[in-house]
Amino acid sequence: IFVLAHKLIIGFSVVSVLPGVFILETFRVATADDRIMVIRKETAQKFHSDRMTAFFGIADDNADGVVDFVEFQKCLENEDLRTWLESMELDVTDPGLLFLLLDTDGDGRVSHEDLIDGVDRLKGAARSYEVCHVQQSALELMRLLRMVLQHLHEDSHRGLPESTVRLPEFPISV
Repeated sequence: IFVLAHKLIIGFSVVSVLPGVFILETFRVATADDRIMVIRKETAQKFHSDRMTAFFGIADDNADGVVDFVEFQKCLENEDLRTWLESMELDVTDPGLLFLLLDTDGDGRVSHEDLIDGVDRLKGAARSYEVCHVQQSALELMRLLRMVLQHLHEDSHRGLPESTVRLPEFPISV
């Protein structure tokens, strides 16, 4: 009887564990499948586009196909819309800055495509490659500024002893 009980318990244990392992492995493969990841990304992009189209329809008061700053600011006065945009991880605390960042061509108007692309680019935290790009740009600007200062220094202090004129140091090494 002991042997029979032992075999039944072990048998039921194995039978109970195998489906769990099978389901776990199935979910692991499904999440790693490239096709599924592409479909999820496309679905998310379509969902984002639909939401921004709805927002654009609300913001474009005069239906001219673009949103100017006055329309944008008026739209963001609605607390529900502000909360809705913030729920998409979009910082709306400074409407002027947000509009400026969405208006990529600087014409004072945001098109439907500008809104979709801009919100997608601005929502969420900064990505590491974006931070690195900004850092590289800042370093390049520092290098160019240093060159300009060097030329100004050389042009404006010709003939003066070196000890009387010093070039400023920058906190970031270039």
